[in-house]
Amino acid sequence: STVNGIGIIIVAATGLNILVGYCGQLSIGHAGFMAVGAYTSAILSSKLGLPFPAAFICSGLAAGAVGLVFGIPSVRVKGFYLAITSIAAQFIIIWVIEHWTSLTGGPNGMSVPYASVGGFIFDTETKLFYLIIGIAVAVIFFAKNIARTRVGRAFIAIRDNDLAAEVMGVNLFYYKMLAFFIGCFLAGIAGSLLAWETGSISVDHFTFMNSILYVGMIIIGGLGHTLGPILGVTLIQLLQVG
Repeated sequence: STVNGIGIIIVAATGLNILVGYCGQLSIGHAGFMAVGAYTSAILSSKLGLPFPAAFICSGLAAGAVGLVFGIPSVRVKGFYLAITSIAAQFIIIWVIEHWTSLTGGPNGMSVPYASVGGFIFDTETKLFYLIIGIAVAVIFFAKNIARTRVGRAFIAIRDNDLAAEVMGVNLFYYKMLAFFIGCFLAGIAGSLLAWETGSISVDHFTFMNSILYVGMIIIGGLGHTLGPILGVTLIQLLQVG
């Protein structure tokens, strides 16, 4: 449903907002990190039979780990050059998924079993709605609170002037890596939710145009504000439906 789709993209866009809006690290490969999360949860649940909560957390951790690899250049480069690095991440991730057919199903994609917790199965749009919106609210709450912490202040200092932040004792490598991990972790769990919401995934769900669209959403909604992703995602998704 449209509402479930909006909820999922709000989770991903909030992660991107922490990375771009709070920490000033431009990333145009967010759909690629969502793909990592989606395929991780699909493989763990359908091939290894892992329960939903475990597969869900692992999908975030996998995307976060991949995000760290592509985030390393952010210590040396920024702005336009960092954007190019993140675009490379998008295409490399999708290339790996398309060619590792024994694991991912390649261009044919994968089917994903219903999510379940205990004996409760999320087999309808309505049941998924409560799961997705619950997670989206938790993620927004997390983003709102991180802005008030020492970590949030360090992110904002790096965004505004990274040289001044470093002089004041902010560890640029640590906080940039942390921003990439958090941003990509949230992209991963959004991808995971998308896999369970659609019941099947393929690389068509995670295009480069989607990555650009997510950046557009947080810019339209307001960079660096908790409400930004909510407003931007809702507006663009409703326009697409309309």
